[in-house]
Amino acid sequence: MVAVEAESPRTDVAIGGPLRSALLATGDGIGCHYRLRATCGLGIEPLEALGLVKPIRQRIPTCIEHACPLRDTCRFARLFAAGEAGRSGKKYRLTPLGAGALRDPIVLRQIEAATRDLPLARRILAALATAGGHLTTLTLNAALLDERLAALSATGEAGESAFERGELAGMLSLLDATGALGYDGYRVTLPGT
Repeated sequence: MVAVEAESPRTDVAIGGPLRSALLATGDGIGCHYRLRATCGLGIEPLEALGLVKPIRQRIPTCIEHACPLRDTCRFARLFAAGEAGRSGKKYRLTPLGAGALRDPIVLRQIEAATRDLPLARRILAALATAGGHLTTLTLNAALLDERLAALSATGEAGESAFERGELAGMLSLLDATGALGYDGYRVTLPGT
């Protein structure tokens, strides 16, 4: 288990972008989905898909049991304190790869490059390519939702096409930080377009 001190968000962005910030968002080696969303715009899903974190599904710690700086003000702390349903998989531990990415910038850069192969990232990049390399976030969201509805209509399941709005914004920030696309909070562009 690796305990990591959180650095200021400004330092995180300068050193390794949102991916490094997400890895630093742990207290006593435990992180939380809600803290990730609030501070990095990412969820656990892309970090798990990259092999950087392992969600905790049993014996889920309360917010007081780990060093989360949001525990006194987080509206979700009650969910964990009361042991309510819906908390499984919302806390996580860094994997050895995740801890290694924090220590080694070369590993972090390799993982950043791998983000382009995540299902949502592939779909975003394909939608941009189809649209000529420029979309607004609203148009991109609509294109991805249309794709999801087509998948549901064809198979009855969303499969890899499912995503949440916050997950889309987080993935756009992550892809922007890796140079796969440009994202200013509203417009999304492919490099060179």
